[in-house]
Amino acid sequence: MHRLTMAVAVAALLTGPILTAPTAGAGTVPDTTYTQPSVPAVPKVIALDCQGTTGNMGCGPGWFWRDGWRGWACYPC
Repeated sequence: MHRLTMAVAVAALLTGPILTAPTAGAGTVPDTTYTQPSVPAVPKVIALDCQGTTGNMGCGPGWFWRDGWRGWACYPC
């Protein structure tokens, strides 16, 4: 009788925490749809020289095309 009582007690003690444990929710995936951000096709930034244009040779901001001490080249404003 003592063996049967010990077996039932051990079985009750081992199955109690297993049956009453809450289920883990870490593996669940929310039902949310994510959209890919759009990428602009053409860049909107244009480099400008001292007169507000890209210049006839495209020197860029703060530079302009002229004949100077190095010959024809981009020189600072």
